[in-house]
Amino acid sequence: MKLILVFLLLLPSLHAKEIRMQKSWRGIIVLPQFPLGKRPAQKPSPLLVVNDAKAYAKFLDRIPKKQISRTRPAPPNTDPLLKRPPIDFGKHTLLVITRPSMTRPVFKKVEETKSRLKITIIYPREQISARPIHIGTYTAVLVPKVNKPPQLHIDSGVRPNQKRSQP
Repeated sequence: MKLILVFLLLLPSLHAKEIRMQKSWRGIIVLPQFPLGKRPAQKPSPLLVVNDAKAYAKFLDRIPKKQISRTRPAPPNTDPLLKRPPIDFGKHTLLVITRPSMTRPVFKKVEETKSRLKITIIYPREQISARPIHIGTYTAVLVPKVNKPPQLHIDSGVRPNQKRSQP
C-alpha cells in the first residue's frame, strides 16, 4: 500500500521535464501603485512572463535609474538590465518574480508538464530593512520559449506579505 502511495506522489514529476535557466538577473523594481480606494479586485501575481519586446520595454521601465540611497544625489543604479540587453523572444521567454521587500525571491526550478509551465520559487525569510513603500525586488531568468500557460508554485519559505508570529 505504501509503495502505491509513493508511486502516485512521484507520478506528476515523472512527466515533467526540467527546463534549464540560461541567464538570471536580480535588482530593485518599482511596484505597481493604485490610487486610494481603487485597489484591484484580485491581487496582482508576483509572476511576470515577458514574451515580446513591448512587454520587455515595459518591464525595463520599472527598474529605477538611481539606487535607493539617503545620499543626495543618489548614485546611478548598476543593474545590468538597464543597458537593455537584446533578447530573442522567438527563442526565449523572460520570467520575472517580484516581491514587496528587499529580500529577493529565488527561482528553484522551471518544469514543462503536459499542459503547463510549472515555475517553482522560494521566498527567503524577510530581513528587516528600511525601503520606500513603492520599491521592491525582482529576480528574472531567461528560459527557452515554451507556449504553455504558467503555473506559479511557491515552495516552503515565507510567502509575500505573510506575517510571522513573534516568539
